[in-house]
Amino acid sequence: MDMKDVMNHVREELREQPDSYFAEIYFRTVEHGANCGDVFEALTEMLRKNEVRIKDGKWRLIAPVERRKSA
Repeated sequence: MDMKDVMNHVREELREQPDSYFAEIYFRTVEHGANCGDVFEALTEMLRKNEVRIKDGKWRLIAPVERRKSA
């Protein structure tokens, strides 16, 4: 599974189950067939691009409108 597929799977997971903890996202993505290192790299890249927000340990995708405001 390449990085683009991993990132798309993480986004899909967060759309289906917002307010997930890191471990939940991680294990569901690895269970889907992703490499452990790729999952960490994808989540780090999403944080760097301000695609996700973490509040009280729960991860959620940021709406495109919110991303424009924060940038």
